[in-house]
Amino acid sequence: MKTQSKDPSREPLSNRWKRMTDDEKRRRIVDAVTSIVGKDGVQGATTARIAATVGVSEPTLYRTFRDRKGMLLAAADEIWRQRHKNLESVEAADTMDFLRKVCESHTRGIRETKTVRFLTELAVSHAGEALSEHIRDLQYGEVQHLAQIIERGKSEGCIRPDVDTEETAWRIMAVYWLEAMARLHGLEQHVLYGFSARRYEAILDEIAVQPAAAAPDSGDDTAPRHPAPDSAPLG
Repeated sequence: MKTQSKDPSREPLSNRWKRMTDDEKRRRIVDAVTSIVGKDGVQGATTARIAATVGVSEPTLYRTFRDRKGMLLAAADEIWRQRHKNLESVEAADTMDFLRKVCESHTRGIRETKTVRFLTELAVSHAGEALSEHIRDLQYGEVQHLAQIIERGKSEGCIRPDVDTEETAWRIMAVYWLEAMARLHGLEQHVLYGFSARRYEAILDEIAVQPAAAAPDSGDDTAPRHPAPDSAPLG
């Protein structure tokens, strides 16, 4: 007589939870946090709500994370990591081409994802100063990353060597913020469909090494030369 195999999905989560790795548990909790914050903001992400979404008890959460703030910070890091991965998953001919495509990718990401709302919710929440400081550090790290990209472009010879690297990184970051605020305040049509693209273009055109001007065509020096005809006599 054949025994019917058990459907793993019907097994109580409490049993499956015991067999999960620490990384799998963290992932389940972080996914729950990002889902709740995306719908109801940081204030809605109570530990009771997180536990219910995951399917475990509140004390079980604290075996993986020290406190609620740790869960929120881990969710912020995951959102930022995914944002960065999506932002730079482009193929480019050189660093200038890469920067142009990253800027285009940022505009698309602002239009199509909830990253802005999530990070803003964390930055202005009352869950503690550590959250806003953490978001600040992520933003500053982004500026430093842009500066590294610009320096790489200089070494490749596609970005002018006299460009102020840090100032240029901050200028690009300022357009990032402009796009984020436009999405947050419902001004996408005014900013994300042309205006921000022109701001990026102005910055990148300014720092790009311009191709050398072609020398004027003086003709073929080897061709036989003929004397010009005499001018017609006057009168």
